[in-house]
Amino acid sequence: MRQQFNKAKRWVIKIGTSSLTTAEGHFSHRNLEHIVSQVVTLLRSGIEVILVSSGAIALGMDTLKRTRRPVLLPELQACAAIGQGKLMKAYETAFSSRGFHAAQILLTRDGLQDRERYVNARNTILTLLKMSAVPVVNENDTVATEEIRFGDNDILASQVANLAEANLLVFLSDVDGFYLKDKTVIRQISSPEELKTYMTHVHAKRSEKTAGGMKTKLEAAYAAMRSGIVTVLANGREERIIERILKGEEVGSLFLPMPRKGNAWKRWLAYLESTDES
Repeated sequence: MRQQFNKAKRWVIKIGTSSLTTAEGHFSHRNLEHIVSQVVTLLRSGIEVILVSSGAIALGMDTLKRTRRPVLLPELQACAAIGQGKLMKAYETAFSSRGFHAAQILLTRDGLQDRERYVNARNTILTLLKMSAVPVVNENDTVATEEIRFGDNDILASQVANLAEANLLVFLSDVDGFYLKDKTVIRQISSPEELKTYMTHVHAKRSEKTAGGMKTKLEAAYAAMRSGIVTVLANGREERIIERILKGEEVGSLFLPMPRKGNAWKRWLAYLESTDES
C-alpha cells in the first residue's frame, strides 16, 4: 500500500502546531518553509494538495509574548485572530517564492454538517485546485470553539479529506506514530474495527501551545477510514517526512480504509455517521 502513495493524486496534509514550532514552543518560519518546500515537490509531481494548518494561536501567542496557552476561550480566540493573518502571510510568501499561491479557507466543523455549506466549501476547494492554488484550511476560531479547545484541527482535516475526495490524509504531529500507553508504536491498523479496539489504550501527549492529542487524531483517522481514505500519522519534525511518505517508506502509522462509498451525497452521510460513532 505505501508503495502506491505516489499514485494518490489528491492529498490532505494536516499540519499540527508542533510541526510549526520549535522545541521551546515558538513559531518557526523555518519549519514552515521546510514543509512548504516538500509540498511543492508533490505539486510539481502532479499531486493536488490541501493543507489543514494549525499554528495561528501559537503565532498569536508569540506576537503577544505569551508563553502559556490561555485558558479562557475569548483569549484563545483573540490569539487566533492575531496569528491567523500572519500565518497566511507566511504560507503565501513561502509558496509564491516557489511559483505557487496559497488560498485561505476558514471553516467550522459544525458548518460542514450542513449540506449547503458542505457543498459550497467543496466547490470552492475543488475550484482552487483547478487553478493550481493550495487551499490552506483552518477552523474559523473567532466564531467556533470545538477545535480550538479539543482538536487542533484533527477532526476538521478528516472532514476536508472527505469532502475533497482525497486519496490520502496525512497527519503531521510530534510523535512517530500511534502510541499505546506502554509506548508501543502500531505501524499498521487494517480496519476501523481494529482501530476501535485500540481506543482505550492511547498514550496521551499535549503541550502548552496545542489542544490536540492522540485521542482526537484516532477519532479523525476512524472517520477517514470509514470514508474510504488512507491515513498516515507521522512525525512532522522528521527530515523530509512528506517526501519519505511519497516514496513509500515505512514511517509513522498507516490506517487502511473501508472501500470508498458511492457518490458525494452518500459519502457526506457516511461521514456524519462515522463522526457520531467516534
